[in-house]
Amino acid sequence: MVKYLVIENEYFASMKLIKLVAAVRSDYKPAFCVESVEDAVELLRTGPDIDLIFMDVELVDGNCFDILKQVRIDVPVIFTTAYSDFAIKAFQLNSVDYLLKPLTQEAVEKALEKFERFRSPEAETSAAAVRPGPKNRILISEGDNYFYIPCRDIAMAQSEDRYVFIHAFSGKKHITEYANLNVLEESLSPDEFFRISRGTIVNIRSIVSVRKYFKGRLKVSVKIGEGTLDVVVSAARRDAFLNWMGGAEQTN
Repeated sequence: MVKYLVIENEYFASMKLIKLVAAVRSDYKPAFCVESVEDAVELLRTGPDIDLIFMDVELVDGNCFDILKQVRIDVPVIFTTAYSDFAIKAFQLNSVDYLLKPLTQEAVEKALEKFERFRSPEAETSAAAVRPGPKNRILISEGDNYFYIPCRDIAMAQSEDRYVFIHAFSGKKHITEYANLNVLEESLSPDEFFRISRGTIVNIRSIVSVRKYFKGRLKVSVKIGEGTLDVVVSAARRDAFLNWMGGAEQTN
């Protein structure tokens, strides 16, 4: 199942889009619908479990590029708008397609076909063939200085606003030069690190406790410096997380 987010300032336009998607892909489900820059930013900062975003350009309190200035978006985007003016700017971002309103079933289906080619196993295999293996250390740039941090010293990594941060076991927080969390994830060992949400990666050695949380999620306490920080594993990632920790597939 593919979960998608609709960012659209007109209710009936949102409903039309959802109906068009349902007509061509019954296994695609709308996870969230928001109509403003403010609501979109607030939602995206939580790292929602989504695979695709349909994004209108003009919103009630600005345009979609105001969202992109405040949060990093790591999932593919299909832009929907009545204006062609922003097409070039949109394709410079994480864009799959740029649909002009009024939307048609044919246009939506073609856009979803592009999205599916983008995330197909063949595309992932091709990318993996040229993807470098895990690193032993990562580079940090602070002011005029460069230094490295051994990956074993990383307790947690998070994307916040437009940046990727490292939380060391020592308690120190460093900003990295990674473009997004996807790129950093490729540099870390999958045996030691797990991406518990779109915005957070944890080190197995930083985990103090794992507790059941509501709606099938898990609450994980991570040791950073002298304190702990609670982070949430989504229901969709729960089984994979528990398997990564060394267990078999589990249920509530």
